[in-house]
Amino acid sequence: MSPLISVIIPTKNRPELLNSLITKILEFGLKSLEIIVVDSSDEPKQSLNLMHKPNVKYILTTIKSAAIQRNIGIENAKNSKFIFFLDDDVFPDESYFEKCLTHLKREEVIGVSGLAVSEENLRPRVIPSGLIGLFQSIFLLDSKQDGVVLKSGINIPVRNLKGKHQAVDWLIGCSAWKVKFIGKTRFEQDFVGQSLGEDVIFSIRMGRKGQLITDPKIYLKHFESDIERPRKQEFWRMWVANRKRLIEVAEFGIVGNLAFWWSNIGQIIILFYSKLRNPRSQDGAICGLLLGCKEVLKGKN
Repeated sequence: MSPLISVIIPTKNRPELLNSLITKILEFGLKSLEIIVVDSSDEPKQSLNLMHKPNVKYILTTIKSAAIQRNIGIENAKNSKFIFFLDDDVFPDESYFEKCLTHLKREEVIGVSGLAVSEENLRPRVIPSGLIGLFQSIFLLDSKQDGVVLKSGINIPVRNLKGKHQAVDWLIGCSAWKVKFIGKTRFEQDFVGQSLGEDVIFSIRMGRKGQLITDPKIYLKHFESDIERPRKQEFWRMWVANRKRLIEVAEFGIVGNLAFWWSNIGQIIILFYSKLRNPRSQDGAICGLLLGCKEVLKGKN
């Protein structure tokens, strides 16, 4: 009998967090659920004990890409009705799956997410205000409207914990989907490492098939592990290059291209201003951003 729900967890070198997450999910006692772990750890044997847990499918891969690992999970979950993507450094509460499924049972909804918030204060990103907020709005780096993807390729999260569920342009990586609508849609096959922005691009493609919903009453505790996080220079390189890919996938055209470069100018100003206040603070970020711009100009994004 095929499982109703497949939980796909890409992981790398975080065995303690991974074991804690899987133990917690299994403790919920959900029926007709399987967990698909796609592990690209340098020493995967450190997590092989998971292979002996019930309802866990453990897949080893040498491909170091969160995006491709999610795709491997999709290929192994085609017979399920719903797919839940979870990162290995989040914790759902007992009502997480039920609340997501409540939205997915609506005919027009094909994908749903909650908010991934830090354990310490249970607060998502704050909305910028004052001169900083005005500057970021002018350069299309932020917006007071939640859940949208700007023409610059910047994705704005839902930030109001007390708000109602709403239709959005994109869903965070920890999200739930109807399998029948995924079809041949996949995450970016050439994105490596943490694959920054692959969730937004996947959402853009899926959003053409049906409605995406974010419900701030559904949340995951995010531990934000430092293990396997990209270095500052690599993060900012991907921030530029992968955002250009998003603009192409979203078909924003000439307006999107202009907005893309305009937002990069604004971000460079912010980084240089920060560097003036703290000379050593943004060297990696500036180098990464400029490297990303160079890659885009050469058509390598």
